[in-house]
Amino acid sequence: MPAAALCLLALLADPPANGWEFRVTAYGAKGDATTDDTAAFQAAADAAGAVGGVVRLDPVAPGGGYVVSSTVRLPPGVSLIGAPSGMPFFLWEGVPRAQQRGAVILARPRADQYQGEKSRPLFELGGGNLVRGVYILYDEQPWPSDEEVQRAASPYHYATFEQFRERFVNDHARRYGPTFWGRHVAGVTIEDVTCHGYWDFCVFPAAGKVFLERIYLYGYGRGFALQEARDTVRIRGIHLVPNVSTAISWQHAWLQAAIAWRPENIAFDFGTVDGYSVSDVVVFVCHTGFRLGADAARPFGDPVTGGRYVPEWGQAPWGSLDNIKLDNVVVGFELLSGTILPNQLRNIMVHVSLPTATQIATAGGPVARQAAFVIEPGFAGATAQVSQLAISSFSPDRVAKGAQMVHQAGGRAFLAACPGIDERLHYADRRQAAIAVQGLVISNLTPPSLFAATADNRAVVEVRSFRLNGVGQPDVTWGSP
Repeated sequence: MPAAALCLLALLADPPANGWEFRVTAYGAKGDATTDDTAAFQAAADAAGAVGGVVRLDPVAPGGGYVVSSTVRLPPGVSLIGAPSGMPFFLWEGVPRAQQRGAVILARPRADQYQGEKSRPLFELGGGNLVRGVYILYDEQPWPSDEEVQRAASPYHYATFEQFRERFVNDHARRYGPTFWGRHVAGVTIEDVTCHGYWDFCVFPAAGKVFLERIYLYGYGRGFALQEARDTVRIRGIHLVPNVSTAISWQHAWLQAAIAWRPENIAFDFGTVDGYSVSDVVVFVCHTGFRLGADAARPFGDPVTGGRYVPEWGQAPWGSLDNIKLDNVVVGFELLSGTILPNQLRNIMVHVSLPTATQIATAGGPVARQAAFVIEPGFAGATAQVSQLAISSFSPDRVAKGAQMVHQAGGRAFLAACPGIDERLHYADRRQAAIAVQGLVISNLTPPSLFAATADNRAVVEVRSFRLNGVGQPDVTWGSP
């Protein structure tokens, strides 16, 4: 439908009965999985913006969905609501498309939305927004099964699994812009949302008073990326697991291996975040669970602006994590930047089983950069306080093709590459970094796989109350004090 006709339709549409609810169907949206409903979404959002109202999504019929092909801007104070509460529809291990119903958004960004170094978001948030009860499916993102990629006639076929793992994403995946983005985001809540097939789900360059709750997703890139958050950020009830819109995970073991092979595949990417609170998280098949901070080699990237951010020392993330399960990862926690205030981790489980081609030169020789914790040089002077930590390893090939236990991959439980900084800053002694662990249980790892450090490392790992493969161990300090 031409844009002019949509504008006329918007003017002629019956006003909502309660004066603040604006249904996309009243502005021309069809939800038939074919019609481009982007203009109708934007018209409803603009109308709601005049009063700080709500954009409502009527349920679609089974197999239907609202097609969105370019950025929809939610003005300040405007909410986007599908299901009033709870997930948009019952979802477990891949409800077939023909049965998917409710508040379904089919994200189909046009090629001009993600060409080149910059990309456009699906939803741009103006601040003070609430997004609730929607299912967002990037149904044109390639998601081949193992059976498909192994057929010689498949466009996704490669001669070997190793070639597929290393080339598939660059050759075939669509590098969409973030699902949610806002230049300066404050007072935003995203809850009861399911999303599949994104490149980045949520990227906020500047944020505060952000609440992200009960979100079930899986995609190619980052789940939650916060560059600078100078006020409250609370994230809880996150399920980042492959079984979102496709069949059970072991039918896509090759694809999951290719996605998690890339260091850019990060569940939580925090640049500078003051006082975060993250709880009740499950991450399953991902390269890195949490990346805290950024450095010159690994800057925080904003795909919308093309900006790169590296925090100064002392401006790194600090806060608390509780009840975190990282299952089948290459790196559990990557500690990149230092700050005076600690990162407090409680009730943490890290299962390291995915291999990497990246190695780090340690005092004992090259070691695979596969670990539950990696301490980088910029973490100098900082401390991570960890209580009740469990680290394990086994290789579930049905989940991710080519999975390798720590001893197979040549990784470690803890990798330390932090030489420290001799120069003091105010009252901060930056010569040493530390991970202080109270209550550590390690299973399926042998003693040579517990710790490795670079020759110039000064970081330490202090462990109190330690069990290794079911046997109690004396307290231990690894590293150079």
